Amino acid sequence: MKTAHKPRLWQREYFSAGYKISFLNSLHLRLQAGESVGHALVSVIQSEPHPAKQRDMRPALQALEQGESVATAIAQLGFFDPTALAILRAGERSGMQDAIQSAATHLSIRQAWIRQHALVLFVLLNELASAAMAPVLVLQEILPWIREHISPPATPEALQTFQHDMAWAENLTIGLIVLTVLLLSLGAINVYRVSQLRSPARLLMFFADGAMAVGFRLAAAMLKAGVTIEQAARELSTHSPGWSSRYWVAVHAQLQRATEPTQALMQAGLYTDERALLSSHANARQLAAIFGVLSDDRQQKAKRGRDLLLLGATVLTVAYIFMSLGIAIWIYMTYNSMLSAGLEALSGGF
Repeated sequence: MKTAHKPRLWQREYFSAGYKISFLNSLHLRLQAGESVGHALVSVIQSEPHPAKQRDMRPALQALEQGESVATAIAQLGFFDPTALAILRAGERSGMQDAIQSAATHLSIRQAWIRQHALVLFVLLNELASAAMAPVLVLQEILPWIREHISPPATPEALQTFQHDMAWAENLTIGLIVLTVLLLSLGAINVYRVSQLRSPARLLMFFADGAMAVGFRLAAAMLKAGVTIEQAARELSTHSPGWSSRYWVAVHAQLQRATEPTQALMQAGLYTDERALLSSHANARQLAAIFGVLSDDRQQKAKRGRDLLLLGATVLTVAYIFMSLGIAIWIYMTYNSMLSAGLEALSGGF
């Protein structure tokens, strides 16, 4: 049989996360309707209306024609990640219908996690940037503007007092900038320690618990599809998001040393009640159910962490803006009459 020319990477069509989920859902619906998994895969590919996309998926049809397994054929599509493929390969032993549903769940969870974290990071960085720039704006723009447009006091004593107050205002503003740098440095150190599972999450609960919720949910989907805990740990150690990957790296390392799964799961990053639940499982199905429960609980903690994080960022931003502008307002209220006289003199020149 003649093999079609495989398009180069830059010639391939883009397959979005939404497309991949829709592709797997279409397969699942056809399986529910009673079609065989091979026939369902052929039907979904051939029903693709976009010629270029259908061209890029043709290697999967060729793999089926050559007698390869369905999971191998799906791997030839080239747009599913290793975790989804591991779930599908395990499904060839335990049942492709559940495996396809689990793979779709895996992709949906990752897509939702990315969107949610992107939005929170955008809001958080915007607020923190506003807080950090407030004292810089006062030092670079507002205080020089006041000094430029104010009428200097006539008496030496008043002039000395004015210069002293302006120096105090500038020093206080510089102190806020130094405090900003210090807080950012401490924050970066804390992020690193939490990411290494060496410190409690606290204000970073949203990121830590959100990532662990995704890792637990993916583990539940993989185990339900028939993936062994050893295979799941290996895949999740490299493909689970954020903090979760640190946990699964430790679990995978313990499993490679032939540690019992129950003991291997007892790694840093777990809450006390989670340790108790994980130590009570009797088989893979029960462990999958426990991971599902833990994922739901972590998701609730992540939501509370998100609210706490955004509230803390808002309070910090308001406090910084209040303190920074308070310095400028103090100078303005103290020397308001001289500033007004300077502005009147300035306008009289036109």
